[in-house]
Amino acid sequence: MRLRFLASVFLAVVTSVAGLEVLWAELPALPVEETRGVIQKPGRLPESVATWNLQWFPGNRPDPTPSQRIHHEKEAEQVIRYLDVDLLLVQEVVDREALDRVTREYPWRVVSNFLRAGDEDKELPVQNVAILSKVPIRESWEVGFHRLPLTPDRPVRGFLGARLGTKKNGMTIYTLHLKSNRGGRESSAKRRERAIQYLKNDWESRALDPQKDAMLVAGDFNCSLRNPEFAKEKTIQNLLKEGWVPVTGGISWPQSATVRPDPERKYPASDFDHILLSPGWAKVVKGGKWQAGVMQEPDVPSDHWPVWMRFGN
Repeated sequence: MRLRFLASVFLAVVTSVAGLEVLWAELPALPVEETRGVIQKPGRLPESVATWNLQWFPGNRPDPTPSQRIHHEKEAEQVIRYLDVDLLLVQEVVDREALDRVTREYPWRVVSNFLRAGDEDKELPVQNVAILSKVPIRESWEVGFHRLPLTPDRPVRGFLGARLGTKKNGMTIYTLHLKSNRGGRESSAKRRERAIQYLKNDWESRALDPQKDAMLVAGDFNCSLRNPEFAKEKTIQNLLKEGWVPVTGGISWPQSATVRPDPERKYPASDFDHILLSPGWAKVVKGGKWQAGVMQEPDVPSDHWPVWMRFGN
């Protein structure tokens, strides 16, 4: 994993490999490659968060022209500055250097280094995720799925985790990008459900309890909370049953849609991008109150709209 702290901080790096506790008998143990960064003086907690699928950044496609790359970078930078959040979680990052250029205001950044497994299309560039922060990151780690057995329900890509604030007054952040339905709805649902189980394994291995700790999971879940076709999928539904809250849950439709409709491909508008807060969030962060929305502007340079939230009234 490539961990980049661009501010003047003391950085200690420790690399280790550990097995995750297996909660399902049929769930293979997953080796975790972990890189940790520790700073001397942890800062404040973020007051605002956004998640955004950038769509094959830069260029909006796997093989963009130079002009398409330049245009996408310019337009994305304008949106990021407009959002002006303390914590920005992004998906579909292809070029790390391009991401650096459009996120100069974020001195603490973590970008995943996912690898493709043997059953994936090796002609396509890897889509990574990133955590970009204006407040210090105390610790960060990456979990990738490429070493798992090539079963039909093997999760794709992986996820990033980070801890912010202090040990007594801190929060844990996860960002992910789950498998879409292009491999078939049933098999893709199983892949997404397995990814969430590994996510739970990870936070349990770190002695985190969503009922007590401030935790946030955000990204492109490729799973809808409003489309009845996803009602039986457990990817998000099980988290909701455990008390997790989607910050856009109170926003009416279609204002809560995060994916543009595509009439040519006959794709309707969808709510695939989510920010979920743990039940323990209210105990740590300003009474658990927030404002949230979806930036549904026509000139957003992606097929996904950013989801944002600000803590407090």
